[in-house]
Amino acid sequence: MDEDYYLSFGLSGAPDKVQMLGSDIAVAYISAGRGYAVDYNITANSPCVKVLGQYKGVCRDDVIGAIDNNQLHNAERRNDGITYITYRRNLISSDPGDKEFKVDGPSQLIWAFGRLDANNEPSFHDVYPRGSISIELGSKETFDNCFPFIQTTKELKQAWERPKIIDRTLRTLTAVLGPSGGKKGYQGITGMPSNGLAWYINGLLIPEVWMRRGFTYGIRIFGGNDPHSAEFYNPLIITDEPHGGVERLSEQAQKNIRVLAGVQYTLRGQPRPTSSGPLCLARHKGVDRRLDDDFPTFRKFNQSLSFSCEEGEPAILEVSPNSSWPDTVYYNSYTHSNMGWKIHIVDSLSIAHTSNGIKQSYSSLNLVIFIFIYFI
Repeated sequence: MDEDYYLSFGLSGAPDKVQMLGSDIAVAYISAGRGYAVDYNITANSPCVKVLGQYKGVCRDDVIGAIDNNQLHNAERRNDGITYITYRRNLISSDPGDKEFKVDGPSQLIWAFGRLDANNEPSFHDVYPRGSISIELGSKETFDNCFPFIQTTKELKQAWERPKIIDRTLRTLTAVLGPSGGKKGYQGITGMPSNGLAWYINGLLIPEVWMRRGFTYGIRIFGGNDPHSAEFYNPLIITDEPHGGVERLSEQAQKNIRVLAGVQYTLRGQPRPTSSGPLCLARHKGVDRRLDDDFPTFRKFNQSLSFSCEEGEPAILEVSPNSSWPDTVYYNSYTHSNMGWKIHIVDSLSIAHTSNGIKQSYSSLNLVIFIFIYFI
């Protein structure tokens, strides 16, 4: 397990099957030589975010007002590539948010493996069990169904094509949500972990967009406008750093980034998003998302998805880059991190600069037409 990966393990949210929602887990990892086994509760299938004053999602116990009852014993990363992290906790915890490990009968387990984000919080997991897993702590019969560890020899998966939108005449962009596309999608394009959802701009998965200073662009936003939803409330913002997720940052961390569009500040200096529209979402058609990496191209992957859209007009975010804007900025979500990618701010677009991009942009416009016909 590499430095920026985690392994989560705990009790399922359902007594008879694997269920992430409602589960009680430990998130274990090693960072800077130090081991961690942090107590988490899962109240929504999303990273931890504050929803109308309450934290929901994959949240640490100490964030939601509970107690971290895990006690780390030791952590070791061996030369053979195997990581050992040992911790303990009471079978019956005094914390009302913790589930009970049964001493009589089976307990349903869950586990997952994925990457840590920039704040050492678990992002969307890449590996998880296919079926039910249980443990019976009070069993009188001794049995061993473990199997040896193996090391994978698979080469790193090559990312899908890195789309670009470069068009002198383009003034309107459309942003909807869809799956991040596994290691060939968001992770492969950006090199950063994903939370499972990503922005699709004009039908393309997190394209790099070129904008000119002195021009105004309109972004039609369909990222969800229900603030009660921990997963599907995603106002679009533009910042000078690549992660977004302003809602999840501390006040001090918020001061270290520059929000260029999509946020207004109260008299007390608190950020408030301005651009949340109804939800338009691409979903898997009942296919195991672990197979996303099997698609050779984004086009093939995109054709496998099902699109749906809520009623209502989109939010319109007007963006007017000027001389104070950096040459590279980033579109992302206000509530969740790592959902978007780069916007290049330029003074002009030369023919040489746009010859390849215009071709890509025209194809992306065709995708937009297809999407709106489908939605209507």
